[in-house]
Amino acid sequence: MNIKFVENIDWILVVVTLVLIGSGLLNLYSIGYIPADLQGAIASGESHFFEKQFLWALLGVAVLILAALVPFKYYEVMSYPIYFVGLVLLLFVLLFDPSRGSSRWITIGGMRLQPSEIMKIAAIFLLAKYLSAKGKDPNHLRVIAVAVMIIAVPFLIIIKQPDLGTALVFPALLLPVLYWRGLDEGIMLLFITPVVSAFLTLYSESSLSSGAYPFPLLIFFLIILVIAYRRRHRIFQSILLVGINLFVMLTVPGIIGRLELYQQKRILAFFRPESDILGMGWQVYQSKLAIGSGGFTGKGFLEGTQKMLEFLPERHSDFVFSVLSEELGFIGSVVIIGLFGIMIYRLLFLAVKTKSRFGSLAAVGISAYFIFHCVINIGMTIGLAPVTGLPLPLISYGGSSMLTSCFLIGVALNFGMRFYEY
Repeated sequence: MNIKFVENIDWILVVVTLVLIGSGLLNLYSIGYIPADLQGAIASGESHFFEKQFLWALLGVAVLILAALVPFKYYEVMSYPIYFVGLVLLLFVLLFDPSRGSSRWITIGGMRLQPSEIMKIAAIFLLAKYLSAKGKDPNHLRVIAVAVMIIAVPFLIIIKQPDLGTALVFPALLLPVLYWRGLDEGIMLLFITPVVSAFLTLYSESSLSSGAYPFPLLIFFLIILVIAYRRRHRIFQSILLVGINLFVMLTVPGIIGRLELYQQKRILAFFRPESDILGMGWQVYQSKLAIGSGGFTGKGFLEGTQKMLEFLPERHSDFVFSVLSEELGFIGSVVIIGLFGIMIYRLLFLAVKTKSRFGSLAAVGISAYFIFHCVINIGMTIGLAPVTGLPLPLISYGGSSMLTSCFLIGVALNFGMRFYEY
């Protein structure tokens, strides 16, 4: 390897990545551990999660190194073919599912491949490729429309699988990359504020059912009015901003009323898990118990009771952070969150550092990938985000997620090693 490349390796990002992978492996080992005095009382452990993930971690590190060594210009050149292959695999899962039910994987030689993970990589590359071209002003409607289509196609296919959690990753990639390319703040507000309005409207509906008042929604609408007034020099955008948000606030309750009863219960359970502890709210309720029981310093490694007595569902994947918090406490949780924070900071630093517009936009997309996964996964363990099944990168059990995360980190390291190119 060229000595210049070695000098430009972001060793902080490398160390943080390895520490997070190691933390995830230790956490999975703890999940599968059963003390000798309880081995007769508990049917079986889950040590196979640790063993399999250890192999995936080794393969992930190899993928990271390979992704860092390949000249990143090939990622730009291959962005369209990778996107096309990703779509073909997604359609194959959707149209040729032998179970004719919910399926998200393709089995190849005994290994299960999740095409949606490949599609995340493909969407980041193609979005960066398209927007990095000369003359692609993100404030023009045609450019925005094409960028939205790049994201919307895989989003709609994955929704049909159905896999809402994974599908939501794609819209989360779009806005940060557009903003980094120069999207006007007013247009950003038109994208973001309706989502917040819908969320607060749903929260207000659950609050009204319990006798509370929808103060957060009222305050947010006042903020919208203030923003519109301060941007009154752009009268059309200001009117559109108020109109769209008002429309969302008025129509969401009617849409919820048309849903099936079980869907309404699921929404209510998200905002108020205690309303259905034995049903829809069971996972979040047990997760909160596990995190709260950890206290400030935690119960200690291997000493978690919620995971040991199997009260906490999906503790190896969706709710792996709950196990970690129970055993390591508030301090350990903050350390893990801090490590992810350092990782994201370094990714954004590389986005600023590289001279390639494609590399810069792709690095921002990679940052958005990790931010969304971390925020949603940790948020759902404490009841601040819906239970969507998104893994915690490098920590949760899962081969596809591990390989995708390691590959993206390797690509980002690649941008830093060759920042002077272009």
